Parts: sequence; structure tokens; C-alpha cells
Amino acid sequence: MSSFDFMKQSLMSGELPLVRAYGDFYMRPALFIAVLVLTVAPMGVAQKQSARDSHQTSVEEVIRKLDNERIQAQIHADATALDRIYAADFIGVGPSGRVRTKPQVISDFTSGDLKFQSITTDDVQVRVYGNTAVETGRSTMIGQDKGQTVPRDTRFTRVWVKQQGRWQLVANHYSSQTTRQ
Repeated sequence: MSSFDFMKQSLMSGELPLVRAYGDFYMRPALFIAVLVLTVAPMGVAQKQSARDSHQTSVEEVIRKLDNERIQAQIHADATALDRIYAADFIGVGPSGRVRTKPQVISDFTSGDLKFQSITTDDVQVRVYGNTAVETGRSTMIGQDKGQTVPRDTRFTRVWVKQQGRWQLVANHYSSQTTRQ
């Protein structure tokens, strides 16, 4: 039987074999496979994007929770919590413009040189870049730094890094906010 006769007989009988006698694909099954691939492939991409978005959301929640813990640790001068939250190589520029390392932060809070009665944040955004998260927002603080009133309204940028399986604050910078937006 020739290839043409085989194809004619298959089409007339309603059978659509995937492979002809000589190993060539018929057009319909090849088209079906192409449509199937083009239909299923975007689903995998969508699932991957959904998983990435879910991961980013959970990291954002972790960072927000840690930042709230940091605020409470500062208000209550909790050295244990501050030690856990701040990375060993932390460097920060406080609302008064003073540069501090982790040991200086802990010392200043526990000695009472730096104290806050209240800290609130708003317009907080967290952007995640793998094992790094950048948190920005506005902060309203009532407190004193070595006897001087700290600027009340500030903007902040914090950098968090996941090290040894946990997120820690590695950098912090405040700028006085001169106008409300």
C-alpha cells in the first residue's frame, strides 16, 4: 500500500494514527500537539509567577513583623530582641543624624541615652530581591537622643538580608521629612 493510499484509507475510516507507516507525522496530530504545548506552557509560567508572588508576600509579612518587633524592642530597650534583629555588621544613620553600629545601638538603648516613647510607621513598602529586602516608609517618633528631641517626622530606608536562615537588619537610614506628602 502506498503512503497516499494509507493516508486516504485512514482519513476515510475516521482513524487518525499518530504515525504513518514511514514515521512521518500527519498534520492534524502535529497541529494538536502544537496547540497543546502552547496551551499548557503558559499555565506553568503562571504557576511559577504565582509561587514567586506568594513567596514575596510572605517575605513582606516577615519583614513587617520583624520591624514591629524592632520598634517594640527600641521602646522597651530590649537588648535581647535588638541583638536578634540587628545583624552583626549593622550600620545606621538615626533620626538625629548620628551614625551607630549594632553594639552602639544596643548600648544607647539600654543606657537610656536613646529612648523612644512612641514610634509609628506608615506608607511602608517592602521590595524583595532574593535574600535582600528594602523597606521604605514614613515614621513618626517621640523620643530623645542624648537629651535632644529626635526629629518627629522622618522618612526611612531599611535593608534586611536573610543570613543563616533568618532575616536581619543590616542598614537603616532616616531623613528628616520637611513636608508631608
